[in-house]
Amino acid sequence: MMQKLRAILFLGRKPAPRQLTPFNGPLLDQKREDVFVALHRMGNLR
Repeated sequence: MMQKLRAILFLGRKPAPRQLTPFNGPLLDQKREDVFVALHRMGNLR
């Protein structure tokens, strides 16, 4: 039973696909700021 589980978990793995979309730094910065503001507001409500 354990051998079957190991075979499924370890032998069935495939490498992750390459990222097809280009990295967007400004969008990442905007999302980070939005999350920071939302978490800061949640902290003030408690």
